[in-house]
Amino acid sequence: MSKSDETKAQIMRAAVQQFTLLGYEGAGIRPIANAAGVNVGLIRYHFGHKADVYRDTLAYISEQYNEVCMEALREAQQSADVENIVYAWLAAPITRWRDASVASGEEVLCFLNKMGYEDPALTHDVYESHYSYALLQWQEAILEFFPGLPSNVWLWWLTCLRGMYFNIVAHNDFTLWGLPPITSKDAAIHRLATDAVALLRTYAHHQE
Repeated sequence: MSKSDETKAQIMRAAVQQFTLLGYEGAGIRPIANAAGVNVGLIRYHFGHKADVYRDTLAYISEQYNEVCMEALREAQQSADVENIVYAWLAAPITRWRDASVASGEEVLCFLNKMGYEDPALTHDVYESHYSYALLQWQEAILEFFPGLPSNVWLWWLTCLRGMYFNIVAHNDFTLWGLPPITSKDAAIHRLATDAVALLRTYAHHQE
């Protein structure tokens, strides 16, 4: 990695931390520079404005995120087990993450969770260009097991799944509800996948 790439990685690592903790509006270029150990001018040089730092960081981490998730999805599809397909995708950033120079898999998931609360105009273009195509492949793989499932049920299920998933991932970082630490997030995601699929099967059965 070149010196320039190392500097960009430092900045993006600081950006992930600041944006996750404070949100887009709460984070500032100067605190990001301070956390990265660089001057503001270097951030302007490598990225531009705060919105560019935010979107470029999201775009950068998408490469590994999509890689590990799609890798897990392809393996899970061979099992023809819908629970495994749900679990494999959700767990991949935690169990398969390889390069933590910018963020660990769990840190990325916390960042993506925070992204969901930002103004859609800020993240829409990055989401559509860097995340949506892979996520749609995972969703299509699940829906193959539930033909004819109404879209309102499916969207409700996805919303609930997303909420519970990010609660598990972010739990220790944000001392969620003051509850004790989760001893195994992998086991918790396994249980979430099992329960989520059971819910889908219940709704699919009522449609028959």
